Amino acid sequence: MKRVTLFVIVILLINAAGAFAQNFENESEFYPKTVQIARIFNHSDGFRVDYIRQDYTVDTFWAPIEWFRGAGSTGEIAHGKGRAYPYVTFFYKDGVVDHFRMYLIENPAHESWGYLDPNADYTGEFPPVDSKPEINF
Repeated sequence: MKRVTLFVIVILLINAAGAFAQNFENESEFYPKTVQIARIFNHSDGFRVDYIRQDYTVDTFWAPIEWFRGAGSTGEIAHGKGRAYPYVTFFYKDGVVDHFRMYLIENPAHESWGYLDPNADYTGEFPPVDSKPEINF
């Protein structure tokens, strides 16, 4: 009787361990990191995004317009309203930025929007199209 009880307990423990060891179907391979946008500047070549770091200082990244073209692109823009807007979410895969999504207020007259001089040359500011954004949190 003791052997049967011990055998049943061992089988239950093995089954329980197997249930916790499996990967869940809804588990994502991406890790999101979200920061608030202080101001976003529009230009024909792309965007200058001033974002708020964790230490409440403002830092900048430049996003060429090519990052937002086509399926599977590096960047995406979603428009909306609300107190949380504007913000940007970076999706990391294997410790590297895979893609990002900017949640912006659509109205260009909103205080979060700014415009860069269209006659100025900002080509040196924009990273190469085949690169990913470099962010300091």
